[in-house]
Amino acid sequence: MHNKELLIEPKNVNISPFRLLDESEQIEILLISSFPDRQCGIATFSEDLRNSLLEKFGGVLKISVCAVENESNRAELSYPVSYILEAQNFNSYDKLVKCLNQNLEIRGIIIQHEFGLYGGNYGDYLLHFLQKINIPVFITFHTVLPNPEEERLKIVQKIANYAVNVIVMSEDSASILKRDYQINSNKIEIIKHGVHLAPLQSQEYLKAKYKLNYKKVLTTFGLLSEGKSIETALYALPEIIKNHPDCVYLILGKTHPEIYKREGEKYRLRLHELANDLGVSSNVLFVNEFISLELLHEYLQLTDIYLFTSNDPFQAVSGTFAYAMGCGCPIISTKIPQAKDQLKSAGILIEFQDAMQLAKAANYLLQNPKDLAQMKINALQNMRPSSWQNVAINYMALIEEKLASEDIRELKFKIPDFNLNHFYKTTTEIGIVQFSIAELPDYDSGYTLDDNARALIAMTEYYELKQDDSVLGLLDTYFRFIESTQQKTGNFLNYVNRFNEYTNQNFTENLEDSNGRAIYALGIFMAHQKSHKQKYFSRIQHLVENAMVQIKQLKSPRAIAFSIKGIYHYNLHLNDKAKARIILELADNLVEYYTKQRRSDWYWFENSITYANAIIPESLLYAYYVSNDPIFKEIAKESFDFLLEILFVKKHISVISNKTWYSKDKEVHPFGEQPIDVAYTIIALQEFGKCFNQGYYISYMKTAFEWYLGHNHLNQIIYNPVSGGCYDGLEHNHVNINQGAESTVTYLMARISIEKEIQKQLQNIEILEIQNN
Repeated sequence: MHNKELLIEPKNVNISPFRLLDESEQIEILLISSFPDRQCGIATFSEDLRNSLLEKFGGVLKISVCAVENESNRAELSYPVSYILEAQNFNSYDKLVKCLNQNLEIRGIIIQHEFGLYGGNYGDYLLHFLQKINIPVFITFHTVLPNPEEERLKIVQKIANYAVNVIVMSEDSASILKRDYQINSNKIEIIKHGVHLAPLQSQEYLKAKYKLNYKKVLTTFGLLSEGKSIETALYALPEIIKNHPDCVYLILGKTHPEIYKREGEKYRLRLHELANDLGVSSNVLFVNEFISLELLHEYLQLTDIYLFTSNDPFQAVSGTFAYAMGCGCPIISTKIPQAKDQLKSAGILIEFQDAMQLAKAANYLLQNPKDLAQMKINALQNMRPSSWQNVAINYMALIEEKLASEDIRELKFKIPDFNLNHFYKTTTEIGIVQFSIAELPDYDSGYTLDDNARALIAMTEYYELKQDDSVLGLLDTYFRFIESTQQKTGNFLNYVNRFNEYTNQNFTENLEDSNGRAIYALGIFMAHQKSHKQKYFSRIQHLVENAMVQIKQLKSPRAIAFSIKGIYHYNLHLNDKAKARIILELADNLVEYYTKQRRSDWYWFENSITYANAIIPESLLYAYYVSNDPIFKEIAKESFDFLLEILFVKKHISVISNKTWYSKDKEVHPFGEQPIDVAYTIIALQEFGKCFNQGYYISYMKTAFEWYLGHNHLNQIIYNPVSGGCYDGLEHNHVNINQGAESTVTYLMARISIEKEIQKQLQNIEILEIQNN
């Protein structure tokens, strides 16, 4: 048999990869920045960065905070702050550096930099700190000005020299650092401004909620100051209203605290007067408050067009711009570097303070709803790489690379909590909807047996794990869908439209794999009857027995494999010898396929490796459990290890592309990975780890699951922890952000497998503790 070693067999394979770390094993990073309750863009940015790092790596990462303050005695802070740096007090920098140099726990420092944030000329007090600190420092520049005067040039060059890396948020800023400051490109890292993954809601619902029904909504938000040039939008408004009298312009946010200290509400009052003078005050709504994130997401999602009218051509980035795009807002924006870099097909660029250009752009978009709708999708797609989760991954990848110590390299992703929101959002009284546009269900796509069978498996195993009675309605819906698709002949149909009618696809496609999935689902449902209501017993039995004739005639290796796994679990409590014989007959068919295809360099059941591959060798393990025949076990291991050699050629899993299947005689397409294949591999790895008691299978299992969390060739999340949905695919240079049923359901199946391993680990720890005591 095939005994070639796996290419990346993990070290310490006898150690479970789900080991829980205590606080003494955490790696500490210090964040120096302004911080809430201080109201400014950098404080908000820093809070979001801290939270995202903890969300992604909180099991092994500790983030301490040094708050940069203008006042030494600020009483209230939103988070426990370890240190306070008095920005205008030179001695405070010296005191801080001495304290930090004595702290052996802090492994790295991330400093958020803005010239006005630190004391001295051009903030040069910070140079004293950087010169004396003996901990590696990463600097994030929030502003990069071109054509610097001599003193600014020297200070930026010195900062870059002291830092391990300088981080900027746009290509334009990186170019300026290289061109105007002569900073070596090796020192510069581009990490985009983060955006929150907002739970997407219907625009019509939100407009009704805020009593803006049938209105065209334009929005600007943020702390008010003259730099926002809201006058530009107000001057454009009469021309827009002339064409769209139902237009409303929302101006969201309080006056900037520093501006308010100097001049109170002078700027806001001037905007009110201007709106009155222009005759548009009835179309302008000021919301004079600091908007919470949840409220902001809702305002932005009901917005038709976001207006970004900054009058500062050197403003490198804006959090408000990023947040608006992250919520799917088409944007009309002045040409700041961030907009030129990221807006692309999601909006229209205009010149600074050009009200006529703004009016023309707004009228065009409001008169072309198809273009507007496409821009919404483009905005979401453009900004998903900049989600805070991905920003955290990029920051930690940089830290791992530059600090290059063993414990940093071994950082593990934090396993997300369970989130079933997307199941509830996409499940109707018929079943789970096949596709979603982003995370909004596409009801016109209809329903499939494939998806509802997988959903029944996932929800059954979830209920077994959590005993959460709230999902029993979902279980019933998915089971009834399967039940409704069985025909008198015993076979199942696959495709149902939104009106619960069968479509013509059922009569033009081979539905063997769908039928196999139905048996797989019914078998898992039967095996867990003790954990939920047994009212389904006779109905499951009726469906499976009716399908037996059709099952024996299956030709597709995957359909056979699904059926083997289903019948095995169906028969766990029945112990029906006839069912055991059917399992072995089906397994013999797989052995025959394998024998015909096997060569010295090819250990597979077909002449190409396509999709849902791992289920085939896994199914032979169940035949082995039934028969104890070693041939099933040997072929299962040989073929599965061959598959793993193909999938784990790098430090992460890379599943077979759906663009070209894998074949020895063809060039392999490296991109087009789908979540379903990762999930089936994880599930099979768990079964092989149990069967062979070899730790590397479980180590591979964790590595494969981290593909969803960002351990892939793009270093981007595939699972959306906010929606509970899973993105549909990993392409060459982007993630497909649609969250269809197949991806979301199979992610949950994989997540359940991981949870079972974690619980097994905890049980083993408890047993060891009992034995030791």
